[in-house]
Amino acid sequence: MRDEDWLKLDDNGLERLLLERWLHRGAMLGVMLVAALVTTYLGAQGITSLADRLTVGALVTLGVAAGVVAFVMRQHDLRIHRELRRRRRLNP
Repeated sequence: MRDEDWLKLDDNGLERLLLERWLHRGAMLGVMLVAALVTTYLGAQGITSLADRLTVGALVTLGVAAGVVAFVMRQHDLRIHRELRRRRRLNP
């Protein structure tokens, strides 16, 4: 979501947006957890074939991508939080 879009929302809209984004970040954490568990399981079983290597590579890539997305979302959420605090200071 671009700044122009969420800056137009009222305080309640911003709070709903933050809650929605919090849930999305939780889903990203779940994806990272599942990728880590499956990768660990496959590693414990032994990586013997090319298919195993590709699977582990895809899972590691998926986990890292989910982590990056969650991190970028959190940075964006911090800007939304600052804007919400600024609005509340101006309009007590």
